Amino acid sequence: MYTEQMQAALDFIQQIAVGLILFGHAITLPFLSFIEPVQYRSTGSYEARVDVASAAATSSATTKLFPVADTVRTSATSSASGSLRSAPQQDVATASSTPVVVTAKPVTLLPQSVVNDSARAALVNIFCTTKGGGSFNPISGSGVLITKNGVILTNAHVGQYFLLRDYAVPNNIDCRIRTGSPAQNMYRAELLYLPPAWINANASQIVAQTAMGTGENDYAFLRITSPIDTSKKLPETFPAIAMTTNDPTRAEPVLLAGYPAGFISGITIETSLYISTALTQTTEVFAFDDRGEADLVSLGGSVVAQSGSSGGAVVRQQDGALQAIIATETQTTEGKSTDTKDLHAITLGHIDRALQQAGMGGIAKLLSGDLSAKAADFAKNTAPSERQKLFDVLNKR
Repeated sequence: MYTEQMQAALDFIQQIAVGLILFGHAITLPFLSFIEPVQYRSTGSYEARVDVASAAATSSATTKLFPVADTVRTSATSSASGSLRSAPQQDVATASSTPVVVTAKPVTLLPQSVVNDSARAALVNIFCTTKGGGSFNPISGSGVLITKNGVILTNAHVGQYFLLRDYAVPNNIDCRIRTGSPAQNMYRAELLYLPPAWINANASQIVAQTAMGTGENDYAFLRITSPIDTSKKLPETFPAIAMTTNDPTRAEPVLLAGYPAGFISGITIETSLYISTALTQTTEVFAFDDRGEADLVSLGGSVVAQSGSSGGAVVRQQDGALQAIIATETQTTEGKSTDTKDLHAITLGHIDRALQQAGMGGIAKLLSGDLSAKAADFAKNTAPSERQKLFDVLNKR
């Protein structure tokens, strides 16, 4: 009996320790990266310093974001079912050291209430706790329903916690999908896909007090599998939002939607977490390399620019289509208010190209066919190596 009691006490202490390791002192999931502007060079490239923290030491690396000329490069727009349909092709300007500015033609905007209502309906809160930390020290992020059969798009730095469910002890991390305002427990979900490229580049960030990066490849797809209340059934269709891989342009009107939680406690996050939306404009468009593709947009500061909004929606006002997901932020001036921050989001065009480069065929192909089988294939053939990379970092701490 004494041995069993001692073992139970040790297990409890280990659970608390794991919670502290995974979640640090923050009660909500921080944005992955704080890209600190250094200078604009005469070549026209935008240089940013990215601090890469590890368990052993903090190092630094330099990356470049390339301004993309104002264009209306139209590739495809999707329906809420996830299929992509062709859209009119327009002229494309090639990014160069001296950007060529092409003024977008005026468009008619949908009523703000229509865009706001559809974005709120498709938004979800991804809420994770450990056995030791519980509601006092949760992880909270955002996501967007993109198919009527229950696929959620979010950030990889949110989705990675699904890989860590059994770290240290079985079922140590419990992740739930919540909807509504305030957020209510609704569904269980599994990973459909999380890019190995992101894990390879960012696994070390799992133990960082403030995670850093660029936002490149910071996406993950979740598949809703069951209701939390087992007496209920899953809905026949989910309130998914249409998607677009069209390139954004400067000064394009958009609506931001997320579950910001930067200024509230863990208990409040569980009981009284509300959706926030904000109307703004795209202030800048960047590429992760010199090919001139629109990978990242800058959105300025707003009430949504808080921890917990990661994975939230950036929706075009012209047609209500999801154009990007919130991923990173930069502190632009002294102070901690949301208006001193510059919110960044990765475009669906970037996600589509990244999937193609990874051999996954793009968003449309990933979302087609038997999703249950695809999730099982990911769990069997890709997730184990990703999980091990995260475990290795955690075990070295």
